[in-house]
Amino acid sequence: MSNLRTETKYIVIHSSESSPKEDFDVKDIDTQHRKDGLFSCAFHKIIKRDGTIQDGRDIQIAGAHIADGSLKLSNKNSIGICLVGGKTTDGQPDCNYTFKQYTALVNLVKKLKQDYSGVEIVGHRDVADSVSPHFDVSELLR
Repeated sequence: MSNLRTETKYIVIHSSESSPKEDFDVKDIDTQHRKDGLFSCAFHKIIKRDGTIQDGRDIQIAGAHIADGSLKLSNKNSIGICLVGGKTTDGQPDCNYTFKQYTALVNLVKKLKQDYSGVEIVGHRDVADSVSPHFDVSELLR
């Protein structure tokens, strides 16, 4: 059984569900995901609070960022992007991303759309029982 992504139909935007004090990077997320039983970071791209875009899982390998159950969307036909943030310091859901993160997200999605024509951009909340990433992706990425 191959773990290669077979096609790219979707880009799914997530949040790390962390507070602004938790300035996670790909190493932190990778470590947590390995503790959770995954073989590496679940996401293909991580956008840090300073707008830095980091590579997570190899883009050619299926992610582990959504529950495979949908016939339409799966880890094998999508790219997962994670914005660091999404919670207040007391653990409440919050759309607390920085301007640099939004700018980096828009530019990254623009580049990925050039690489993968016809791709659909969705928030994790649009395809799962989740509030992540705490904003309407379609409004930002028109």
